[in-house]
Amino acid sequence: MTTANHYCVTAVRYQNQQLTAVQLGHGDGSGAWQQEPHAVTVDQVVARIDAGDQVHALLRDGTQVTLGPRLKVLEGGGSGRSLALDNSPSDCLELADLERF
Repeated sequence: MTTANHYCVTAVRYQNQQLTAVQLGHGDGSGAWQQEPHAVTVDQVVARIDAGDQVHALLRDGTQVTLGPRLKVLEGGGSGRSLALDNSPSDCLELADLERF
């Protein structure tokens, strides 16, 4: 039995209001990274989620770092698949609120 890998998104990149890349690190946000965050395409993150891996936003507020909501895959119209935070309806945090790179 394989266990799901844990990944965290630390920053996002948009081009013309379209999410094009994220900084993705291998680790659950509780300690040292197994792989430091690096730029990957949206398709690479979608593939991780499709494979059953958990991908969370890593939220920074000054020096405080907390594990945020999981990411989910959005089925797009002509633009293919994209990503969003899997928030409860009362949470107004959006993926676009993360740091930019």
